[in-house]
Amino acid sequence: MEQNDVIQAIKEIRKYNSETSTIEVKTASNGFPKKCYDTFSSFANKSGGIIIFGIDEENNFATENVYDIKDLQKQISSLCSDAMEPKIRAEILPMEFENKNILAVKVNELPQNKKPCYYKPRGLKGGSYTRVGDSDLIMTDYEIYAMQSYNDHIIEDKRPNKNSSIDDLNIDTLKEYIEKIKIDRPNFAKNSFEKNLKLCAITDTADNQVYPTLAGTLIFGEFPQSYYPQLFVACVVVPGTKLGETGTLGERFIDNKRIEGTIEEMLTGTMNFLRRNMKTSVIIDENGKRFDRTEYPIEALREAVANALIHRDYSTQTENAYISVYMYEDRIEILNPGALYGTNKLEKLGTDTIMEARNPNIVRILEEKGSVIENRHSGIPTMKREMEKYNLPDPEFYEERGSFKVIFRNTSSQVSEQVSEQVSEQVNGQQNIMINKYKQLVLAFCDTPKNAKEIREHLNLKSRNYVNNKILKPLINENLLEYTNKNHIRASNQKYITKK
Repeated sequence: MEQNDVIQAIKEIRKYNSETSTIEVKTASNGFPKKCYDTFSSFANKSGGIIIFGIDEENNFATENVYDIKDLQKQISSLCSDAMEPKIRAEILPMEFENKNILAVKVNELPQNKKPCYYKPRGLKGGSYTRVGDSDLIMTDYEIYAMQSYNDHIIEDKRPNKNSSIDDLNIDTLKEYIEKIKIDRPNFAKNSFEKNLKLCAITDTADNQVYPTLAGTLIFGEFPQSYYPQLFVACVVVPGTKLGETGTLGERFIDNKRIEGTIEEMLTGTMNFLRRNMKTSVIIDENGKRFDRTEYPIEALREAVANALIHRDYSTQTENAYISVYMYEDRIEILNPGALYGTNKLEKLGTDTIMEARNPNIVRILEEKGSVIENRHSGIPTMKREMEKYNLPDPEFYEERGSFKVIFRNTSSQVSEQVSEQVSEQVNGQQNIMINKYKQLVLAFCDTPKNAKEIREHLNLKSRNYVNNKILKPLINENLLEYTNKNHIRASNQKYITKK
């Protein structure tokens, strides 16, 4: 970390008047901040970041002197070494900026097998944080479990299904599969059928009993949902561009279907649903040959649905969550339970980087069957290539807390940008109307002096930053509101009064 990195970070937050997912500021004029362990934890657990002590967010990110550079460094080093688990090796850089002494700390993301990083006095569940936007949020039980299960090498798709037996599997399909893999694995020919099932992770032993595994049930089960009722695909066609909109007859959904069965059956059923509800155009090429063109490329959607079924989180933490497929007027969204697994990152998707498999046995069995996975690691490049053929935008990928989403849009990039700009203008317009309304309420309320807390309660707003930067300071700059204590505008007992 160089001084220029810190200066650029300060410029960025001032430009947007906001902290970011990788930049946090803290005031430290009166001593070491009581609460900053949450940011150290969230940066270590997420993507790393810079914490700058000596910048006041409440005062338009103005620079202020820290109380004592030497002691501040000592307190930070103690926090990182003694109070965080595992220890954080942070880079600390004291520097002068705008004639004031500030201190920057760079926290690197921890290796995946070291996460989660937590504040020891609050414990694992109360002291583990993650970064969402400009906020440090306590990690959910699922987020902590996902990290720990990765570190402990827990393979969920090999978990025995103790409520079933081999008789609940499709024996004919099993025999066909075993005979197929014997061709590539000659040693399997000398084994019994039962042993081959165990070697392929289709069955496993627990309490001296043989049970089908989760992978075996989902691929060869007669009806997997009798044991895992929530492991289905919910397909919905929405009459509009967002949930809650209704059609001309007041209907909330144009079509709505629950897709069940094995992984292969759910893939087939979901694709049939999408085809049935998709617009199809008749195209005549330059040779006079007629063919049908679907609204979205079928192959791209198939890859996305297959990925959701194969790579979703099948742990007990998400066993009650299902895959959702929403068809809107302008897009299709596919949402599956479970964030990206292990070291997998959004920026790695579709690259040559080898991705880690959450469900390696499901992947391997389906690869060997050749029905769902035909060419491993080609899914996302296929989606992009097929969308490009249709002159449609690339698919969009989003990692949310505990889920993963893919969006396919049916408009060109240019139209999408125009729509985005129009929506942005509408949102900004609505926000300006609301801010002006708040300003009028404040001016009427402050006919007698009121402090900031009283104003927030009157407006029913909780965010100090929003009320201060969007309402109070603009009113003061517009010469409509003034401080009662003009000599010490940051005084703890500061009040505001409407100018006569």
